[in-house]
Amino acid sequence: MNPNLSTAEIDALLEVLYRGLNLVRLAALHGDAEKAEAISDAIHNVPPLLREGHQWGWSIEAFRAMYLEALAERYPIAFAALNEPLERSVRH
Repeated sequence: MNPNLSTAEIDALLEVLYRGLNLVRLAALHGDAEKAEAISDAIHNVPPLLREGHQWGWSIEAFRAMYLEALAERYPIAFAALNEPLERSVRH
């Protein structure tokens, strides 16, 4: 487990994964493969961040910048849903 993450950050990342999987499921249900792929591309990086992100200097901010912000322009509602738990974890 990544020792650089706080309990609040770990909880936030698990919530991101949960919300992201639900968003992928909904996009697939509505036949929006492009949206499902974009969300999947971002959230598939959560487990490596949780497990060994510290080995590469990954952080919540790096995850947001590298993967989530790519969703902001094309899928702002999905971005907001995935970003909100991370924002909350920073305030703790």
